[in-house]
Amino acid sequence: MALSPNHPNNEVIKFRQDVAYDFLRSSRFDAYMGDDSTSVIVRMSDLEADGKEIRVPLVTQLSGDGVGAGTLRGNEEQIDSYGMPLWADWARNAVANNRAQNKESSFSVRSTARSLLRGWSKRIVRDDLVDALLSIPTSAMQAGRFGNPGNRVNGIKWSAATAGNKNAWVTANPDRVVFGSALSNYSTTFATAVGNVDATNDKMSAAVGSLLKDQAKQTGVDPNNPGVYNGRPKISPYMEAEGDQEWFVCFLGARGFRDLKADPVMTAANRDARNREGGDPTKTNPLFTGGALVYDGVIYVEIPEITQRLLLKGAGAAGIDVEPVFLCGQGALAYALGQMPRPTTLEDGDYDFVTGMGIEAQYGVGKIAKAPLTAGASATIGSLVDWGVVTGFVAGVGNS
Repeated sequence: MALSPNHPNNEVIKFRQDVAYDFLRSSRFDAYMGDDSTSVIVRMSDLEADGKEIRVPLVTQLSGDGVGAGTLRGNEEQIDSYGMPLWADWARNAVANNRAQNKESSFSVRSTARSLLRGWSKRIVRDDLVDALLSIPTSAMQAGRFGNPGNRVNGIKWSAATAGNKNAWVTANPDRVVFGSALSNYSTTFATAVGNVDATNDKMSAAVGSLLKDQAKQTGVDPNNPGVYNGRPKISPYMEAEGDQEWFVCFLGARGFRDLKADPVMTAANRDARNREGGDPTKTNPLFTGGALVYDGVIYVEIPEITQRLLLKGAGAAGIDVEPVFLCGQGALAYALGQMPRPTTLEDGDYDFVTGMGIEAQYGVGKIAKAPLTAGASATIGSLVDWGVVTGFVAGVGNS
């Protein structure tokens, strides 16, 4: 029996109008962003009306002994303050096509473009916040502002920093950088210090997290003269719960979070100390969900983009990869908002034949840092001290 074949031009082809997108992760920074100066990421809207620059006022606590029954006049304490400058830049993107393409497309190009542009605006802010965490703060306008593609990250991005920049930063922040699991790994030469991080002893662990927290709690005090203020700002905890319980937030990349989950101390804490759920544990217990971990007053939040954007390839001992982790208190980052994302359109393209949809926003992000009172307006990289973050560097060996 001879079967009649279909001619290829007569076979039915159907296209779904429901478009499938690749994955776009929501920003896990959002929960720690707020308008208050007590937030980890402080959102500032001062530039929404006008202006190109904002100064963030930073004031340290009074630290002197005061006077008793003696003379107070002439013995007043000087307020130690600094204004951290921040600049905003524009973030713009668009999608264009013409009436012929729109008419022949199997899906709505306009609605798809609008959805993609909204996703792009969220991603670019998240990625800029990640870059800002490891940026080197300066008192100068960031390079590339108003250029193409622009630069909204204040200070010097790690990818653009010179060896001298990195050395100046670790020299200015000896109580705010930790290399691996031992303070003795520190050096004023960054390459030397990070080269001390090895794959055996310096993986991310609960002990490393506690060390970072202890460093944050000891800031502002001269370790060689207990109780004596050293002129450096104290890092404030992210929040204080009932009583005097202090909490910090630690942002980690995928590799650091992987090693933290596998740490026996963290595993035992989740097994033995967590409340046993009355409902479905697969929805709330981090053993099953892979969600945030909590131990010793530190909330650990995985930000996979830290690994994607900030991994230091081959920088550790024996050429291993090293990954930064960030233990944050109040005012770690600033997010200076000039304009919320706004949809735009191209309406005059080739007699209405070409159409375009765009989005634009204006903002600047940066690590908040303070210079000593004596620095004045000419603060340099070597004198600016990170205000609210302790940066750790741990082994970041990839999966085999």
